[in-house]
Amino acid sequence: MEKQINFMKKQKNKIVGLVIILILILAFRKYLTEYAHYFRNPEELKSLILSFGNYSFLAYIVIQIAQIIIFFIPGELVQIAGGYIFGSFKGYILSFVGILIGSAFSFILARILGKKFVEKIVFSEDKWIFRKIEEIKKHPGKFKKLVFILYLIPGIPKDILGYICGVTDISLKDFLIISMIGRTPGLFISCFFGGNIAKDNLVMLALIGMVCGAIFIFSVVKGKRFIANFGKK
Repeated sequence: MEKQINFMKKQKNKIVGLVIILILILAFRKYLTEYAHYFRNPEELKSLILSFGNYSFLAYIVIQIAQIIIFFIPGELVQIAGGYIFGSFKGYILSFVGILIGSAFSFILARILGKKFVEKIVFSEDKWIFRKIEEIKKHPGKFKKLVFILYLIPGIPKDILGYICGVTDISLKDFLIISMIGRTPGLFISCFFGGNIAKDNLVMLALIGMVCGAIFIFSVVKGKRFIANFGKK
């Protein structure tokens, strides 16, 4: 009897999760074509968000949450837009809040729907991340370090990690703390870059671009190899 009750609870959770996904897909299909051009034009995106008046900050947070959940939308574009619209510091805070909520949502959704669901939504080129996490997750200390490194290194697809970590034993609290600390440097740089676009500070933009470009190239060349060897004696 107890097994039947547990089975029913699991099925109920899966149904709820699938309904949520269906709603997100329908909303995404409806609004993507209508609003996609805003993400190609900072001025149009700024006008759209500020059109909400006193609630413009909430509109931005909702966009940031959606970007995390619909993980194939480039997060850097949204975060740069946040700095461009609200300024570097306020853009960072609003992005942080949106990312925190979106990451919690994707983590919980993955925990409800399970490993098979996550395996289906991970892009083929990102499967290596899934395999590495599967390899290390049995060692809690190393696993948490790996999650931090994955979020810290530029060029690693970060938003899918919320779903992947959701099917491991890490707690939601630990995941959010580790992931948000790891995200912070890149997030702040993106918002700072956006803030300097608004100021037309070409010197600072060039400096940030060169530094970030060098870090990104180094990460692409060395980062994946470092992660592949992580945890090996």
